Amino acid sequence: MHVPRSAWVWVGCLVLAGCGYVGDPMPPALNIPMRIIDLKAEQVGARMKVRFTIPDLTTEKLPVKQVTVELRGGDVAMPVAAREPGVVEAEGPVLAPWLGHEVAFMVRLQNTKGRYSEWSNVVLRQVMPTVATPAGFAAKPAEGGVGLAWSGPGDGWLIYRDGVLLAEVKKAGYLDGSAEVGKSYRYELEAWATAGTQRAASERTAEVAVTNTDSFPPMAPRALSVIASTNTIELSWDRSLEADFKHYRVWRDGQELAAAVDVPAYTDRTAESGKKYVYAVSAVDLRGNESPKSQPVEITTP
Repeated sequence: MHVPRSAWVWVGCLVLAGCGYVGDPMPPALNIPMRIIDLKAEQVGARMKVRFTIPDLTTEKLPVKQVTVELRGGDVAMPVAAREPGVVEAEGPVLAPWLGHEVAFMVRLQNTKGRYSEWSNVVLRQVMPTVATPAGFAAKPAEGGVGLAWSGPGDGWLIYRDGVLLAEVKKAGYLDGSAEVGKSYRYELEAWATAGTQRAASERTAEVAVTNTDSFPPMAPRALSVIASTNTIELSWDRSLEADFKHYRVWRDGQELAAAVDVPAYTDRTAESGKKYVYAVSAVDLRGNESPKSQPVEITTP
């Protein structure tokens, strides 16, 4: 019986489809975590703080599920509880064998089968004696802002306002000129000391809360001049330069003569002829704070 050629081709396709092709067997995945590359280490007070990220992929680009962290400072293992990918922050006490030495910090990961990643980037830290937390830290309203004061040793200090770094200073004491009147703020402070090119920080102080209020009067007006003429007495003085200046008050014999004078001059048209008067001037700011009176000036009208 003659079988058409096309039929044989069809039969051959069925045979191939039924059997299929089996390639070479794939080796099992090693699931070795990728190397950590962002290790950081910082000495804060009597603690050594580290930060790094556990990668979320293995070297074969597979998801990392669970790992064990091996963190070392020199020859000392530092325990870390983290087991899953993500940012890790850990800390431990500054150990006596580290003091005065440059210590290498590094970290690696171990998977559930006991296989290790490569060691991370190495961070070298010169470990120093504990930097003391600043003492007597206080914040209070001051002329021009909020004044901060403290005591204690340090090569410099970091000032934080509402949890954000505000300034770094190298002498004790600071005026926060950006603090707005009527607003409340929270301040913290930490000291730092240097060792070669590295530095260590103290623990931060407890927060100090303050509301910035302006209860500071302007300066007393200066150079008051009084000139008598027919039926009037002319007063003039130096202009006040305070940014929040509002107006002047004019005083005669201890009694208010004029309550709101905008310019540094005034004409008294109520003076009587042949009498002696004593004049003074004060300045008032936008919040009603009044300066001391100027140096008084005495005059007798003609």
